[in-house]
Amino acid sequence: MMPSLQLFPSLGVTTVSFAEIAVKNVQKRLGSYLAYFLSTAFSVVVFHLFCTMYYNPAFAVYRFGSGKMNTLFQGAAVAVLLFATIFVLYSGSFFLRGRKKEIAIYSLLGMAKRAIALLLFCETFVIGMAAVVFGIAIGSITAQYFSSGLMRVMAVGTSVTYTVSPMAAVVTTAAFAVLFIISGIRAYQVIYRYRLIDLLSATHQSEGIPKYSVVGAAAAIVFVAAGYLAACAMNLNQAGMKLLLPAFLVVVLVSLGTYLLFRNAVPMATARLKRKTSFYYQTSTFISTSQIAFRLKANAKMLTLSALLCALSITMVSASYSLYRGLEQSADFYAPFSYLVKNISEEQHTRISQTVSDIGEVRITAEDTIPLIHTQLQNDTYGVQNGVEEDATLGAPVDGYILSDSIYQKIIADTQAAYGKGSSLRTDYSGKLADQECYFLDGNMTNRYSAGLIGQELTFRVGNSTGTLQVSGISLHKYLGLLDLYQCPSIVVSDTVYQQYMLAAGSENIDTFYGFMFDDEMASAHTTAALDGFIPARFSDSTLPSNLSYIGMYQANFALYGSYVFIGLFLGILFLLSMGSVIYYKMIMEAQEESLRYAILRKVGMKKQEMHACVAKQLGVVFGTPLAVGLLHTIFALATYNRMMELMGQEMPTFANALMVAGLSVLIYGVFYLISVKKYCAIVWKKTK
Repeated sequence: MMPSLQLFPSLGVTTVSFAEIAVKNVQKRLGSYLAYFLSTAFSVVVFHLFCTMYYNPAFAVYRFGSGKMNTLFQGAAVAVLLFATIFVLYSGSFFLRGRKKEIAIYSLLGMAKRAIALLLFCETFVIGMAAVVFGIAIGSITAQYFSSGLMRVMAVGTSVTYTVSPMAAVVTTAAFAVLFIISGIRAYQVIYRYRLIDLLSATHQSEGIPKYSVVGAAAAIVFVAAGYLAACAMNLNQAGMKLLLPAFLVVVLVSLGTYLLFRNAVPMATARLKRKTSFYYQTSTFISTSQIAFRLKANAKMLTLSALLCALSITMVSASYSLYRGLEQSADFYAPFSYLVKNISEEQHTRISQTVSDIGEVRITAEDTIPLIHTQLQNDTYGVQNGVEEDATLGAPVDGYILSDSIYQKIIADTQAAYGKGSSLRTDYSGKLADQECYFLDGNMTNRYSAGLIGQELTFRVGNSTGTLQVSGISLHKYLGLLDLYQCPSIVVSDTVYQQYMLAAGSENIDTFYGFMFDDEMASAHTTAALDGFIPARFSDSTLPSNLSYIGMYQANFALYGSYVFIGLFLGILFLLSMGSVIYYKMIMEAQEESLRYAILRKVGMKKQEMHACVAKQLGVVFGTPLAVGLLHTIFALATYNRMMELMGQEMPTFANALMVAGLSVLIYGVFYLISVKKYCAIVWKKTK
């Protein structure tokens, strides 16, 4: 039987059941209940989406990297659940704060504390579980689109069959049931934790203007700067705890510094504004500054959380988008030719052309025969770097190749290599080599050991013959791709010198590559599969195609790293929306409490336009300061990410991409700001009537 409460029995007042009280509560505070319901449902939708994709059999049996992908999904799901925990408990505390006066009235009317506590627990739990049902329904509807999106960024031409996963619903329900039980227990304890007078005056109590500290403000700068320096000094080539500990230190320093910044810097700025009478004693400025100071103690935590979420979201989206663009470009690093084979027979060469023609999927637009002469190169200032952390041994002979001027120029033209320096994809070669000159193609990933070679003598050996050439130019261009030319330098010589050493080399010292260019590389999947059927495999690694092809490397790269891109984008956008939602929800709850103060201001002659200006300035500070601090954190986070990505970080325009992402984030954030201002004004103006 539903418990009930009899109000003033001596006056003949009828009993009121819990259900009737709950219905009346919802009717009177529909906006607050709806905001709390939607915020919790949003967290449920996100978590359920991850569970649905994780338990989808299409991902478990996917060819590439299924173990890594499972681990990634588990970690992402935990991250989303942790955020949901913080977000739900945070919004729940706002929701309860607005109901403290209502709780006190129940107690004054004779309702037992145990009954009030039970009512609050049941309300919180029922709203939460209703949000779970709603969130699972929405998540089930949208999951197939997110699953398809994930498969599209994991590999070109793949598809996924959407399946309704009961396990996803069970895990989501269980996780959030525990979460809402915890939230319900917190609500249950409210009536026991506070005195009756505190509950009655909860909406009128000032949070107090915190005493700021100049030392605290200085400490904030020191902590943030120390975090930035620690991030710049991190050795990103390490793994495990060696990398985790300094990364954790950076997070702690930046987080603590950000909190101290908002805890001390904003009060200092507020105090200084009050001293400037010409600025401070304007109606909108006076009221908005006072409101900010009034809420400063609680807002310091919210602003810190928002700034960190801002930095995290923009960094993740920027890094993920840059990685996505890098993956698109990475196929060119590994496969500048549409299809490349090595040391095949004349019969196999003829069969390649015939197979491409018979399938008709693509056509060959260019073909290069590339005989490369084995050589050993030596210069006292040059060496090949063996591994990222190890230094090269300078002056040691290095195995390499010799190719002719005409062959190299044809490769540049056929592969459409870009003109430029310092890149594996670009070259500044212009030809016109004298017989005593060579153009040096470094096998390292950077020009650290080749930058000073121009004008120096380079000794080379072919069989029993040796020679010396002067280096006229250098490049990092990997004209066959990284897999064949990593740590293997080449020199371009004049056709005359090339022919001379071709005769001296003998067939055993020559590798002949055949490069084919297709008119539509992205449509060549069936063609390359057919060619791999009779061309001997060059690579046995399961993550690589058997022979080097553009479409094969493109699909392999996205299969391995596409899930990282998807989850990075997903979580980044989630955190961005969540940041705006946290501030929006907090401001709406504050608007409910501030309505009485604005009612007084309206009685003394405040106009609607003045009220709107006050709210706009107040919320401008609340939204603007965490955005500014978050963008500053983002710069150093992306710089660290770029160093971690090494070669791809050098080639990717990460900061250019970040500017675009930051602009989009500011736009989305601005929409939250405008909606918050409009809703805040609507609440306080309506309640002042």
